[in-house]
Amino acid sequence: MAEKNGVQSVERIFALIELLAAHPAGASLQSLAQGTDLAKSTVHRLLASLVGLGYVSQEETTGRYRLTLKMFELSSGIVNSMAIMGVAKAHLERLAQRTGEAVHLVIRDGQDIVYIYKTENGPMRMSSRVGLRSPLYCTGVGKAILATLPAEEVADVWAHSRPRKLTERTVADLPHLQEQLQEVRANGYAVDDEENELGVRCVAVAIPGPDGRADSAFSISGLTPYMTPERIRRIAAMALDSRTDILADLGIAMRSAENHE
Repeated sequence: MAEKNGVQSVERIFALIELLAAHPAGASLQSLAQGTDLAKSTVHRLLASLVGLGYVSQEETTGRYRLTLKMFELSSGIVNSMAIMGVAKAHLERLAQRTGEAVHLVIRDGQDIVYIYKTENGPMRMSSRVGLRSPLYCTGVGKAILATLPAEEVADVWAHSRPRKLTERTVADLPHLQEQLQEVRANGYAVDDEENELGVRCVAVAIPGPDGRADSAFSISGLTPYMTPERIRRIAAMALDSRTDILADLGIAMRSAENHE
């Protein structure tokens, strides 16, 4: 019985942490209780433990709770230990300087991608942030990764993604997505044409492993008026060069495109 109660407490704590992560500006005790479907007294007790451990803080004026940077320290240790981060960072910073646009590095996590690095060199600032999670099927980086997978695995990702249209340009069905992935394989890069966020176009390139499959990718994002077809082609060429340099530093020889249909 004690073990069951312990597991339940852990589940409740992580439900609170996930809810707080979705509200970076902070959340009230009432909203946290409603969001977790727990009694206020239970939520208050769990929050008191998290505050005591330093993972949550409470604002004196509003009483709202928010996650502290101690939570980030846990995740950043994992991210910084990834070989891809250490190798790619310098190349992506140079790419941002050359293009004057925002450059992102992501890793795959199930049906989603998670942003693990971002650098910007121009006057405009993107709304993206490290730690943000987005679907594979409607992001340039996601499609770049999907293009390295066999069709049946892409279909499985689609089936488990609960697809929905984030903009009027978001891909609406699996056959259309598979067509887009054919283009990605032919071109060597993916394009997100306002499919995830209106007003933003992205060029993305996957970073495959020795077997040709990719779990990471990077993108160059800019405002739609400045990301013309001709500029997209120029940026894509620079991105492919950067990918070659990253793979060389990782000790991975780029394989020729495989038929994943």
